[in-house]
Amino acid sequence: MKITIDAMGGDNAPKAQVLGAMKAVETFPDVEITLIGNESEINQYLAKHGRISVIHTDEKILSTDEPVRAVRRKKSASMVLAAQQVADGEADACISSGNTGALMAAGLFVVGRIEGIERPALAPTLPTIDGKGFVLLDVGANSDAKPEHLLQFAIMGSVYAQKVRGIEKPRVGLLNIGTEEKKGMN
Repeated sequence: MKITIDAMGGDNAPKAQVLGAMKAVETFPDVEITLIGNESEINQYLAKHGRISVIHTDEKILSTDEPVRAVRRKKSASMVLAAQQVADGEADACISSGNTGALMAAGLFVVGRIEGIERPALAPTLPTIDGKGFVLLDVGANSDAKPEHLLQFAIMGSVYAQKVRGIEKPRVGLLNIGTEEKKGMN
């Protein structure tokens, strides 16, 4: 599996991303990683490894940037280039711990949508006491989801649980976003 990582997004970047990438290639022998970001900063933490490469860029999306505008204007940002690697077939997945809204925008505008899926959704796997974990899909990325979007999220989560996590018959549940005045379309 080829994974590209926005090495400049998130807290403690690029140190945390580089150390995580090195641990991943040590743990998973079939993983190749491309780190995207400022090469001199990345190399401060990177021990040379045959399955980790670096693509240099000085541009990055900040947590304070407006997501859609940042993705459209910062074409050479580490996050945008990571998504472009997926769109170009150079990577199977991209990871960023940077601006969440910008990552969603990059998914839409750079990678594109799966046919029949109207909106992207975040899908972290959360740990559980029994060690199996569970997929929590969307996690508030779409505060005004319509019923058809919820159905699409359920289908995507179910397929992910089957194909990636090996769960033969995944259970699907629904959590409400709440009714606070500043949430959703209220």
